[in-house]
Amino acid sequence: MLYWDSSAIVALFIYEKATEMIRSLVDEMDEVPSYTAIITPLEIESAIQRKLREQSINVKQAEEARLLAGDFRKELYLVFIDYNVLDAALHLQKIYGLKVADAIQLASARAGTEDPSKVNFISLDEKLNEAAKIEGFRVPF
Repeated sequence: MLYWDSSAIVALFIYEKATEMIRSLVDEMDEVPSYTAIITPLEIESAIQRKLREQSINVKQAEEARLLAGDFRKELYLVFIDYNVLDAALHLQKIYGLKVADAIQLASARAGTEDPSKVNFISLDEKLNEAAKIEGFRVPF
């Protein structure tokens, strides 16, 4: 099973130094069930808008990334935020000092599995990856 943080999804569709690495993982695990947090589409749009403001992508690239990310999202199970996920995010934020969205991502990853050791946690955020490792997830990057 794969858990997708928004940073890795953005790198799938907007070229970054990690893009080839992420794409090769997708090729290897094409049929593996995947999930992500309900906030991920919002985080992806925020990243696209930031890249537009920074002029690291143009409008055409942004539109293409939106379309590809939208198609990719249809392949993912979305974990909704309920009181349990919120409480877990609060706890994870306190113990790891994560940003709010990262705490929600990690709490959503936990909510989507009974055994994190069977889940590849796909993120390009080092601090989030370290917390995911401690929580028992496999972290390939």
